[in-house]
Amino acid sequence: MPNYKILILDFGEIQSDDIKFLLRKCGYEVVQRVVKDNFIEVVIKEMPHVVLINCIEENYMKLEVCRKLKENNTIKNIPIIVALNLVNSEVKKKYILAGIDDYISYPLEKEELILKIRNHGKSKQLENKLNKCEMALAENIETIKKQRNELDRNLSLASNIQDALIPKSVGDIPNCSFSWIYQPSGKVGGDIFDIFMLDDEHLGLYMIDVMGHGVASSMLAVILSETLTLNVDKGSPLKRKTYSPPYYEIVPPVEVINYLNKRFPFVKYEHYFTIFYAILNIKTGVMKYVRGGHPNPLIVKDTGNIIELDAYGTPVGFEFTEEYEEETVYLDSGDHLIIYTDGLMELEDEDGNPIESEGIIDYIHKESNSVNDYLTRGLNKLIREQPILKDDLSVLEMRWIKFV
Repeated sequence: MPNYKILILDFGEIQSDDIKFLLRKCGYEVVQRVVKDNFIEVVIKEMPHVVLINCIEENYMKLEVCRKLKENNTIKNIPIIVALNLVNSEVKKKYILAGIDDYISYPLEKEELILKIRNHGKSKQLENKLNKCEMALAENIETIKKQRNELDRNLSLASNIQDALIPKSVGDIPNCSFSWIYQPSGKVGGDIFDIFMLDDEHLGLYMIDVMGHGVASSMLAVILSETLTLNVDKGSPLKRKTYSPPYYEIVPPVEVINYLNKRFPFVKYEHYFTIFYAILNIKTGVMKYVRGGHPNPLIVKDTGNIIELDAYGTPVGFEFTEEYEEETVYLDSGDHLIIYTDGLMELEDEDGNPIESEGIIDYIHKESNSVNDYLTRGLNKLIREQPILKDDLSVLEMRWIKFV
């Protein structure tokens, strides 16, 4: 039998004792208290599952007790069952209007009393459980809100860190000018790129797209950015020490990619990435590059002709036995080099279809007929028109014009 607690408010009638003995005989926990001015405090202290009041003898005070119990916000939901003499229907109506939950007739029928006690006790027990669940849910929601706020704060900090790694300006590099777009699909993303001088004549640039997007991808992107340092004393994979002037040598692009392929294996990080890395002689326009699974960069000639840089290479991290291809191209004055991540190919056209690589080439063809210095700046408008970015998106454009 459920352990329902029953409180009998006693007005001194012998019938109250009869009810108490009957319920205790049936195994219920019964508390009997004489009604005084502090009856509300008594009920609050006991917090029973059911309150029983013997109202067989008509008494205005009993009616007021029922009414005041139902007016109290703390205990108004505790079921009140009264024992009534049903000969007088007007009295029953008064108690119903006072807010009682149920009544039993006298002389008592054991089965009827137990049935109503059980039903109302079960109802109160379920209500108590529901209240506890609601309190626990409210606490959990508050905890989740705090965790979400902390996560948002940390993501904002991570976003600021990652954004700081994206070039804001590249200074005055002879013969070269740049334009770029960087748009993560969320607060943080897996795209990273950089432009830097390896020495007085050689410029290095890379673009990396880590698989997926979000925190894990952005963390690896930041690690890669820190790994591709120019400090030879810290073991730069881009430059290494030598024992003769100028006491360093520039590492060829293919060796850089081979290093990254071994340094960041998929089995360790469970992420792979694509990369385009190039070294450009800013005076001669000779550019050596390697492409590790990255979308084909484009060279756009003054004639509007477009060349795809498609040297073979797999994404970095899988340690495939096939070797990466390092290729050399020769830039003519006025050529544009355009590098992008695959998020650009997922932009949708007016019909909602991805523009893909063919759409990018078509777009560049049209822009090459314009008088704009940069062919990719108009992409900002297309990006703003997207309902949602499905992937991180980066575009880097370099124009090489030989002045010196």
